[in-house]
Amino acid sequence: MRLQEFQRLYYLRIFNCLPLCYFIYFFLFLALVFGACTEESKMGEQMKEVAKETLAQQEIAHFDLEFLLGNEHGFVAEEIMVKYDHTLKHEQNYKAYRFSQVLDTLLAQGDYDWIRSADPAKILITYKCVDGYNASMTMDKALSQESYLAFTDLTSESEAWTGKMASKMPPLYLVWEEVPYDDHSLIWPYGLSKLTITPYEAAYASIMPKENLAGFKLYETHCLKCHSLSKIGGVMGPEFNYPRNILTYWKEDDIWAFINDPKSFRYSSKMPPITYLQRSEFDEIVKYLRELDSMPRDPS
Repeated sequence: MRLQEFQRLYYLRIFNCLPLCYFIYFFLFLALVFGACTEESKMGEQMKEVAKETLAQQEIAHFDLEFLLGNEHGFVAEEIMVKYDHTLKHEQNYKAYRFSQVLDTLLAQGDYDWIRSADPAKILITYKCVDGYNASMTMDKALSQESYLAFTDLTSESEAWTGKMASKMPPLYLVWEEVPYDDHSLIWPYGLSKLTITPYEAAYASIMPKENLAGFKLYETHCLKCHSLSKIGGVMGPEFNYPRNILTYWKEDDIWAFINDPKSFRYSSKMPPITYLQRSEFDEIVKYLRELDSMPRDPS
């Protein structure tokens, strides 16, 4: 009887403790899951950083274009007439190499499958000039119509750069045959010496906004080629975000007045008047710069 009573009490105590056990086990389970999720989250962030570094280190192509000035590259020069040169503001004749042919040849000589297989709208071409002007276009825009790498002026008897062109244009000048005078969507970089190709998102990761994308695209089109942001972009003009954002020391109305008439502020300013930018577009750029000022700065 004692043994049977003992067994009865033993089982009763176990069953009475089961709810508490289940409660403890449930919280232990939650702790394990939460810990695993936290570790997974940390691992996810680490993987993102590794992926970013991989893009920065591997998915980037550099090309020096000055080899085109030699005679052993095999490209055939063409004589072209530019109906309206956006730099010189008149019709001009050049001897030049077709850009698309040069690009195809360069990409065929290395391990650039990541460029050839990608969406052209997601690949960024940066045209680097000797004076620090770094103009960029997505590959689909760069190949939307034929452009040429001009290396000599055919309006002179010596077939060489003359006048102001002699100091500005060499080694190469990117030109387009037929672009209306009021079309500012294409770039005309002179003193062109190098190309850099990289994924669009990797190139602009640290200055890409979460909200004001329209302002970013306008800044990219009209400003970034001369004015870098966190060391991304051209260096002909001042940096606008590092170490301080331009809006912390310049008033919006003063910036607007300056871009419309730079020499009314600085008599020696090299910046041309940007008279084709609408005030509404400028306001979008300002919104983007304000958002950029609130983002972490990563000038690396």
